Amino acid sequence: MKIILATSNLDKVREFKRILKDFDVDINPAPYSVEVAETGRDFIENAILKARAYYREFKVPVLSDDSGLEVDVLGKAPGIFSARFSEDGSYKSNIERLLAQIRDLQEEKLRARFVCAVCLIDEKDIIHVTQETCEGYIIKEIRGDSGFGYDPIFYYPEFGRTFGEILSEEKDRVSHRGKALRKLFSAILLGV
Repeated sequence: MKIILATSNLDKVREFKRILKDFDVDINPAPYSVEVAETGRDFIENAILKARAYYREFKVPVLSDDSGLEVDVLGKAPGIFSARFSEDGSYKSNIERLLAQIRDLQEEKLRARFVCAVCLIDEKDIIHVTQETCEGYIIKEIRGDSGFGYDPIFYYPEFGRTFGEILSEEKDRVSHRGKALRKLFSAILLGV
């Protein structure tokens, strides 16, 4: 199955390809970006909005995701605004803004989760959606230079390290995006 990705984030493209390497899919970024107003109330609605916009534009199977970080003590912020949490939306600025908001809190580890909703519109215009999470904590220091986004401050207790300190393949096995993509494609391609 040939699929285009509804994203211009090259970090996500590499991650999608790694996670789906064992499935019979040929994934490539879209030829160009499509402007999509992410007006959904949650990750699933935004993933569907992106997939529909790209499907209308390119008329081929499209895979999209909407993902982000929820920090319980911040009322699940940044949530669906994770990628544009700071003024410039860079990974560094987003982390700095989050750390500034939790600076005065006493807890060493703050309960949080990554959330990922993925949406595939197939060649028959059928929408397939799933959502998964990865539970952990936010720590107040940046640790590691692997991964992207909030990975260097997301502490994963089972590994005793942040996502920024582990290999990409380790992260893919347990991450929100890894779980969501495997669940979706196992259901579609393997009937599981």
